[in-house]
Amino acid sequence: MRAQGTTPDEKGGYTVPTQMLNKVVEAMKAYGGIASVAQILSTSTGQTIEWSTADGTAEEGELLGENTAAKEEDTEFGTASLGAKKLSSKIIRVSNELLQDSGIDMEAYLAKRIAERIGRGEAKYLVRGTGTGSPQQPKGLAASVTGMVEAAAKFSWKDMNALKHAIDPAYRNAGTFRWAFNDSTLKIITEMEDGQNRPLWLPEIAGVVPSTILGVPYVIDQAIADMGPGSKFIYCGDFNRFIVRRVAYMTLKRLVERYADYDQTAFLAFHRFDCILEDTAAIKALVSKGSAPAA
Repeated sequence: MRAQGTTPDEKGGYTVPTQMLNKVVEAMKAYGGIASVAQILSTSTGQTIEWSTADGTAEEGELLGENTAAKEEDTEFGTASLGAKKLSSKIIRVSNELLQDSGIDMEAYLAKRIAERIGRGEAKYLVRGTGTGSPQQPKGLAASVTGMVEAAAKFSWKDMNALKHAIDPAYRNAGTFRWAFNDSTLKIITEMEDGQNRPLWLPEIAGVVPSTILGVPYVIDQAIADMGPGSKFIYCGDFNRFIVRRVAYMTLKRLVERYADYDQTAFLAFHRFDCILEDTAAIKALVSKGSAPAA
């Protein structure tokens, strides 16, 4: 991580080597619950992409007799823009004494710190982003999902079953059909049983099948809300219809002069991304009334 291994830019910073960038990108995977099952669109630039959205579950073909004209049925498309919202890791200051300590793998340390910040920041906005504000936030899962099932006053396995079956079977057969919730909700679910006193949660069989709930795998994302009045605390659906756009080139800077009077070197990362739910029928949410689960 010494200066001769970097390339200076016009602002007095330095672009950090590709090897460290790869470590950051790899480490970010640990923080991407939703991103791990979403459709990732990697682009070389941040140019805005116009994306079509639709719900085609009510559309179907027709049976025709001989010499009979086919009817028309227009698909109702919406449009939304996939931009490139910029996320900063915030500046990480490191003493030059520490940088010169040959006993520390500073590249790995910094890659981990940057990945934590960028990974958690992206994960938060993929779920909680409002699509508004200044700077404008991405429109995350909570704001995009409009199909909802209301949980009973006493949350039970029946609520999850109702959510699962509120989604068209065509989506349930997809390889990316999942539950999504946070770890607190998982704890509640693992203590629940169905109507025949069988646990909802089934543990993973290593190398064979993942852990499941009502036969469906799940992902944990800490940005998803806890169970509470009016909160969307469980999502279910085909997450391949949730598009996460990432600009492939993440900028990593080494700021040599800025904190020279402190005898420190600073590091800073910029990551550009956005998201969109392209099919509003593909993912639905369970909305809580805020009560404890049924005994």
